[in-house]
Amino acid sequence: MSNIDSNILCPVCHGLLSPTVLSCGHCDIRVEGPFQLNEFATLSPEDLHFLRIFIRCEGRVRDMEPALGLSYPTIRSRLTQLKNKLVGEYEAREKGESIQPTKAPSTEEVLARLEKGEINFDQAMTLIKNSPK
Repeated sequence: MSNIDSNILCPVCHGLLSPTVLSCGHCDIRVEGPFQLNEFATLSPEDLHFLRIFIRCEGRVRDMEPALGLSYPTIRSRLTQLKNKLVGEYEAREKGESIQPTKAPSTEEVLARLEKGEINFDQAMTLIKNSPK
């Protein structure tokens, strides 16, 4: 079984695809319907990578600097952005609002983040590959 990114775009309209079928690998039962993603499932691959590094470094920002190749202020800024995103999506869930994965940023948005130092080259390339055409 392979992992799948929860922020997959439709090949036709570039809208976000959402899960509608779950199946059991043991008994082959299938459950179909609209499923709601949790706030972590809606994170971009770059945000998930950042969160994994944060956990691996046990929250020590200074240890994250060499792992990410980013400066302390940039990491603090990204942590704040990630916190705000997760809090906003958690609060939306609590209110019963639907959570949809965030749309992949455009190439221009990715290049602007790269220029500001918010992401590194490899992260920018990944984002550009997933950006709408």
